[in-house]
Amino acid sequence: MNKKIESTDYQIGSVLREIIRPNIPIIFLLVVLCFAFFLLGVFTFFAAIFFIMIFTVLLLAMSNDKRKSLEFYKNQEDSKSKDTHEDFNKLKTIVEAIKEPTILINENDVILIFNQSAEKIFFTSIATDSFLNSEDKIPIGLRIQSIIRSTLLLETLNLYKDNQKDNFEKIEITLPGEIDRSYEVDISRVPNFSKDEFNFLLIFRETTEVKKILTLRSEFIANASHELKTPISIIKGIAETLEKYGDEDKETFKDFLKKLIDESNRAQLLIEDLLSLNQAEMRQHILPEKEVNLMKVLDNIFDGLNELAKKNKIKLSKELEKKEYLIQGDENDIRIAFVNLIENALKYNNTGQSVNIKIFENDLKIIFEVKDDGPGIHEDHISRLTERFYRVNSDIRNSGTGLGLSIVKNIVSRHKAQLEIESKLGIGSSFSIIFNKI
Repeated sequence: MNKKIESTDYQIGSVLREIIRPNIPIIFLLVVLCFAFFLLGVFTFFAAIFFIMIFTVLLLAMSNDKRKSLEFYKNQEDSKSKDTHEDFNKLKTIVEAIKEPTILINENDVILIFNQSAEKIFFTSIATDSFLNSEDKIPIGLRIQSIIRSTLLLETLNLYKDNQKDNFEKIEITLPGEIDRSYEVDISRVPNFSKDEFNFLLIFRETTEVKKILTLRSEFIANASHELKTPISIIKGIAETLEKYGDEDKETFKDFLKKLIDESNRAQLLIEDLLSLNQAEMRQHILPEKEVNLMKVLDNIFDGLNELAKKNKIKLSKELEKKEYLIQGDENDIRIAFVNLIENALKYNNTGQSVNIKIFENDLKIIFEVKDDGPGIHEDHISRLTERFYRVNSDIRNSGTGLGLSIVKNIVSRHKAQLEIESKLGIGSSFSIIFNKI
């Protein structure tokens, strides 16, 4: 109880001090004047006291009205600030809900809000502790130029500020780095709730992969056209020769006919590989869901490949336990990958005698390995073997289509596996696919 009385007395005393303190000079002057008038006989003592009391009461009443006006104004400002804060929080919630990286900046290019997607992409490489508010994770005074270094973006924002751009603009920027990344940026004006000015909302959509696909497609068409041009030109030339001179020399006719068949087969093989590669690339992002037994896949293709081995006078052997090697995959894709690796080993093993196939496992992985004792591959070529149309042998007619390992790479990537290549000149080569166990 005593504590409550002391607290109330303290509050009353604080209010009186707050009201009286600013008016002390006036009250002091009034007391001095009344005392002077009393000495001169103008006021009696009681009249002077009464006058001072009335004047003080009027002065306090005026001060109270002034204080109420100040409190009303303060309440209005607090209400306005509260509404602005609520609007800002709503906008922040909206920005966080946007899937694409999004940043809100003011007219001075200072960052106000950014969502988690923008934080992961643009802010991870910066020591943010020095300028971020730990509660809201909002940069204090950080400008957009510090995060995104794009002259085109800044120039477009400046045109917005000068009212030379419409309310919505879409631009494409490229940000340099270890890997250059491209973004399509949507820029729009957003009203500032506390001031008569605009903020700017930047929404980023990455287009790096799309541009890469378009570039690869363009290169693919150019390379495919170039590769098909040679066999088609030869076929056309042979056909024209046979048309004119085929009846004159039967032996020449037979030779030309054999070349025609060979070039036709090469063109057909190239088209089949192009279709296989295109199919592999189109399905690369689709994860296979079926259970596949690698032992069964190898058994199904081994006899056919053994015939090719006998034709090339090479001993083809397999080394594996009779058990199930199960992975999550696409059986047809895995068959294509296995056939490509084994056929390559048989075709290019012209100085060797054997090709050995192994399937083995450890605690987490299952490894498929094709090993030969052929001429080997120089280390300068190994890193480029999976590129489209890349050939170690410059003689196109004797080196396949140059697409086999590129097809294998795409299949391996789709299965979230790894392709390992080891080779030494004069010793041989080893190609391994490392699968994840189920």
